[in-house]
Amino acid sequence: MPILNRLKIREGINAGDLILGAFVGEGNEPIVEAASYDLRAGIVLWRDRDNGDLLHCHFDETQSTQPVVTLNPGQMIFVITQEELKLGPGVSGTVYSRNKLQKENVLALNAGHVDPGYQGPILIRLINLGAQPWAITMGQAVFTVVFHTVDIDPNFKPFDRRTKSETLEAAKKTALSAFSNPFHDLYKAEIARQLHEHYSTAESNIRSALREEFFPRKELTLLLLEIGAAIVGVLFVLSRVPWDKVWSWIKWLLHL
Repeated sequence: MPILNRLKIREGINAGDLILGAFVGEGNEPIVEAASYDLRAGIVLWRDRDNGDLLHCHFDETQSTQPVVTLNPGQMIFVITQEELKLGPGVSGTVYSRNKLQKENVLALNAGHVDPGYQGPILIRLINLGAQPWAITMGQAVFTVVFHTVDIDPNFKPFDRRTKSETLEAAKKTALSAFSNPFHDLYKAEIARQLHEHYSTAESNIRSALREEFFPRKELTLLLLEIGAAIVGVLFVLSRVPWDKVWSWIKWLLHL
């Protein structure tokens, strides 16, 4: 099916369809690419690494400076678009992450097809696959939507509109399980095993170091040899004592 070009997308936006709350430029015209529209980050939801609390921030068009959220390596966030899609019975959409995200090792997990009749923001999970933190500024263009014409279904029924608030609440319900570190979840058994081995090795090394420090092997061997020699000497002396005479002296003393 044909893809809508810039002219058709602008006509749809100006008619109150396709995109609600579109970003406009000079002449109050929507800023549209040749055959797509770039969706901006309106709400970002993440979990605090220190205490596990759910946090979120919003894009505020009245402010010149917008909040910045840092996505650490292996961390995942939910991004709700500032714009809402409003698709009629003859249009579907496909949402992609922008090429810039892929170049910066950020993966969009659930971007994809949007059915005709949908009205509401787009919710997408982002995960940082890189080794360095990645920052997202509220209002930043992060996704791209392409519109396709489709044959109209005679039994078409539009969806109920989904607001940003409803989308945020839905995201919160799955956030606690979704925001655990995916790589840690996949490899936590291996991580636990390696940590156990590390601690065991460290404990063994410490014990060996203590033994070598306080009881050097050579000194311990010499000490045992000296103790053995002393015992042999004592036994030798005892064996040479005339015990019969000693016993006679003892009895003589007892009769004094």
